[in-house]
Amino acid sequence: MKPTVFIPEPIASPGVELLRMYCHCRTPWEEGVTVPAEPDAAGAAPHRAAFRDADAALVRLFEVGAEDIRNAPRLKVIAKHGVGVDNIDCEAATSGGLPVVFTPGSNGRTVAEHAMALMLALSRQIYPSSHAIRSGTMEDRNRFQGVELAGKKLGLIGLGRIGSRVAGIASGGFGMKVRAYDPFLRPGSTTGAAVLEDSLEALLAGADFISLHVPLSDETHHLIDQERLKLMKPGCRLVNTSRGPVIDEAALAEALRDGRLAGAALDVFEEEPLPADHPLCRTPNTLLTPHISGLTDSALERAS
Repeated sequence: MKPTVFIPEPIASPGVELLRMYCHCRTPWEEGVTVPAEPDAAGAAPHRAAFRDADAALVRLFEVGAEDIRNAPRLKVIAKHGVGVDNIDCEAATSGGLPVVFTPGSNGRTVAEHAMALMLALSRQIYPSSHAIRSGTMEDRNRFQGVELAGKKLGLIGLGRIGSRVAGIASGGFGMKVRAYDPFLRPGSTTGAAVLEDSLEALLAGADFISLHVPLSDETHHLIDQERLKLMKPGCRLVNTSRGPVIDEAALAEALRDGRLAGAALDVFEEEPLPADHPLCRTPNTLLTPHISGLTDSALERAS
C-alpha cells in the first residue's frame, strides 16, 4: 500500500508527478478547495484531519502545530516547500522523532532578484510616479527625482545564501559598496562582495539602503525596532524580503510618517495577508508586495 502524502497548497507539477510514482497524494487544491493555513480558521477542521491521517506532509504556509503532530500517529516526515520553517513547530517535531526537511537554495536567486527590484523601485520612485500618471496628477515630474545605486552603501543584515547573492548583484552589477552584519560570521572570515561590520549598530548608522535576510527566531523578532530605526542615517531606505515580524511595523510606520526614512519596501508582514486598513497602507514612500519574492516558475519548480 502506498504511503499518503498531504499537500494542502499548490506546488508545481514536477514535484507532484514525482511523488505519485511512489505515494498517494492528497491535493485538495486540485479539486478547487482552498485550505486555510491557520488551525483555527473557519473550515480548517477537515484538513487538519487529513494532515493527521497522512504518512507525510508537504506544506508551504500551512501551519503545523504541536497538537497536529501529537495527533498524527502515522506521520514520518514534514517537508517545507521553501526555506523558512517558522510555520512548523520544529521543537514538537523533534520531540516526536520527526525530521523536518526544507529546500535551501531553491529560491535564493528569485528572492535576491526581488530584493534588488524593490531597491530599484524605491530609489527611482517607480510606484508613485506610475500612480501619478494613472491618476492624472503628473504636472511636476521633478518631484519624482530619484537616486543612483552606484556608490551608495548597502547594508545587509544576514549573509547567508540570499544575502550573499544580493551582495554580488549589488556590488558587481550596480557598483554599490556592500557591508553586512551576521552574528554567525567573523569580520575577515568571508571572501565575497560584502565587508563584514563588527556590530549591527555600525551597519545601520552607515547604510543608505538596508536589506534584511534573516530567519525568524526569538533573537530576530522585532530586530528592527524603534531604537534601531533611530540609528539609521536620515534618508535611509529599508527593504524586507525575509519575514514580517523581523520589523516592528508600528515603529516603521512612525519613522516613515516622520520622514526619518526615505522609504521602505516590504514583501512580508507580521499578519498576512496585510489588512487594507493597516497603517503601512497609508504611510508615504512605502512599497508593498504580497509575499511574492519567491514566486517565479523556475523557483517553484526547483522547490517542488
